Order: sequence, then structure tokens, then C-alpha cells
Amino acid sequence: MYDRVVEYLPKEGLIHDYMTYTQGTEICPRFLLFGFLACLGSVIKRKVFFQRAKNSGIIVYPNPWIILVAPQGQGHKSSAIKAGRRFLEALEEYKPIILASKLTPEALIKSLASQIIPEKTPTEPGEAQRIKIYKRKAQGLLYSSEFGVLLGREKYNMGMIALLTDLYDCADEWNSETVMRGDQRLYEVCLSIAGASTPDWMQSMLPTDAFKGGFMSRLILVGMPDDWNVRIADIPDSDEPLKAKILLKLREIAQLKGEMKWGKDAKEFFNEWYIALPRAEPGPKAAYLERKQDHVLKLAMLLQIASGKEFELSLECIQAALNILEAIQPETLKMIEYISVEPRMRAVQRVLELLAKGPVKESDLLSEAWRYLTRPGEFDDIINMLCRAKKIGFSINSGEITWFIIEEKPKEKGEKSGKN
Repeated sequence: MYDRVVEYLPKEGLIHDYMTYTQGTEICPRFLLFGFLACLGSVIKRKVFFQRAKNSGIIVYPNPWIILVAPQGQGHKSSAIKAGRRFLEALEEYKPIILASKLTPEALIKSLASQIIPEKTPTEPGEAQRIKIYKRKAQGLLYSSEFGVLLGREKYNMGMIALLTDLYDCADEWNSETVMRGDQRLYEVCLSIAGASTPDWMQSMLPTDAFKGGFMSRLILVGMPDDWNVRIADIPDSDEPLKAKILLKLREIAQLKGEMKWGKDAKEFFNEWYIALPRAEPGPKAAYLERKQDHVLKLAMLLQIASGKEFELSLECIQAALNILEAIQPETLKMIEYISVEPRMRAVQRVLELLAKGPVKESDLLSEAWRYLTRPGEFDDIINMLCRAKKIGFSINSGEITWFIIEEKPKEKGEKSGKN
């Protein structure tokens, strides 16, 4: 019952204080960390930025999109993001806009849009209508304790994924001119996301296009370690002086403004790491791995700002960000693979999950998998399909069939993947 992320947490500064303040609970440490990072990003907004290279036009803002994913009742994911939100609520004049968890695309745009007021109606042909725009910054925290519902397949949610994908890049100006929405304009866009969900909800609620167009790769899906199951009878009392210290630091951070620059040796380390990244096999996991560079930079910026050395992106913070993401990556990739499976193939997925733990007798396999079957004969069809795909094999002992996963042989050097 150990979370690898703990090894890479800062030993001092805001994040150290926050993790100390929230320790001694049943909440998974990585959930506390990433839930707080999403909240921290909503405090910073666009006021601190970073350019990958001089005059490149590639500007990175520290606004992570974090989704905590774990089975129902495990890891206390909702409690983790609520813990961070409570600090935001106490920031008073520095409190960011917190957007409701159940929004339609139209409602989301309306809550962020600037006010456009007609000043003069055209009286002559060809005369343009004069308008006055009361600009507001389209910035805040999209908070959702059930992220799958926010992106659900209902008709009123159509377009939400495409809209969020557009908003991710923090445009200086964004227009929406449709019959439904009218002329809606967003300025200085910068959304952070703190969400939670269960794997089953994500799998069943996400529309089929969620993994297309790069939307899911923009999310940092934080899964829970398989063996995390901490139960504590007596939760410690709140440390009020430490709480006050955290709030003071958040208020100071809310007032920061400036461009973050590469620190000594940081750029060289990042470029060498980035260039050496292996090309991932095509599929949903590949999209996440291709965007991992952005997640590293956003996370490193947050770590740097929280450390108190605000405007130098140090080698130490780049390495810490990379180590943290590497620590959660096994669960993240596992979660992506799980969620991306078509719901109709859920029974196949369940059979493979059971066999991944070791050989299973056929009678036991059927008794565990039958809840996922939709018709008689489906179990036999699944077994036949997996056998033909050479994913599983069997042995017979005293008339009892035992099924097992066929381990893939490691590729020889120079051997190409794929089939002839």
C-alpha cells in the first residue's frame, strides 16, 4: 500500500505544505497531488507563461486537465478534488471562477463569454452594426465530480468534446457564431479541469469520438495503484497555522505575472529526453504518449511556481515532473486501454482481465464472466475468438480445461512489428 509518487514530491514549498496538511487521510496521495495541481493552475491562469523557444509562438500555460479515475468508493477521488477546491473558496478576491460540473456546451460558452451590446442598428444598406464589447477573461476551473456525465452521449452534450478540444490551447480570442449560440466571444481563454470518474462510467458514457481528434490525449488520467487500500479510523485534526500558510502562498501566487525562462541545463535535458522518445504503437495510448511533452512542461511549471522560484524553469522541476508522470504512467496507460474498449467488447475485456492474474479453470472463468454476457453462447464465441487471435491457450488435466494468457515473445533486434 505505497504510492510511488511520494518519492518525487518536493521536500519544501507550497506542495510539500499541502501534502503535509492533507496527510493522515484515506485519500490516495497522487489524487491529492493532482487534484491540488489542477486548482493551482486555475489560480495562476495565463499570468505566468512559457515559450518553448524564442519567437516560436508555442506558448504553454500551467493549466492542467486532471481526471482522477478509480472504481467506485476507492481512493476517495472526489474528496481529493474537494480538498483543493476548499482552498480556492477561501481565496476571496483571488478566487477563480468555478464552473458547474453539469454544463451543456452552450452554457459553458455563456458562462465564459464577454458581453456584446448593440450600439447602433444599421439604417442604410451596407452599414455595419456597431457594437460594444465588455470583455471578461474566459478563465476558471471546470470542476466535475463525475466527468463521464459532463461528456455523456446525451443529445444536449453534442459538441462538448469538440468545444473543449478547441479551448485547450488557450486562444487569445475565440468566436462561436452559430444559430444556437449566436455571436459569443471568449477572450484570453485558460481553463483548468479537476474531474473524477470511475472506469466503467468513463467507458460507458464517453461518445465514440472521444479518442479521435486528440481530446483524450489532452487529459492526464490519474489511476490508482492496484494495492492502495488504506483505512484510518481517526482522521487527524486540521492544522490551522499550516492552512493559513498555504492560503497566504496561494494569494501571493495569484498576483504573479511574467514569462518563465529555461533554467541552467533544463532545456538541454528536456530536448534530449523529447528527441529520444520512442514512437508508440498506433492506438489510444500512442496519442497520450505523443502529448506527454506538454504534460511534463505544465507540471514542471506548477512545481516551479510552487517552489517559490517562479520564473526559472529549473532542471530539478523538469526531472521531478517527468518522474511523477512516469510513476503514474502504468496505471494511466492501463486506464486508457480500458476506457477505449467498445462497451460491446466488455465481456472480452473481462475474460482477459481474469486470465491476466494467472491460469483459470473454465468453470471458474465462466462463473466470474457471466455477468458481462448479453446472450447464450457468447462465452464460447469469446473463447473461440481469443484462441484464433492466439491471445489465450489451454491445458487439460483430469478432464478440466484451464485457460491462460499466451505470453508474447520479445521481438528480435531489427524485427518489424505487424503482420505480413
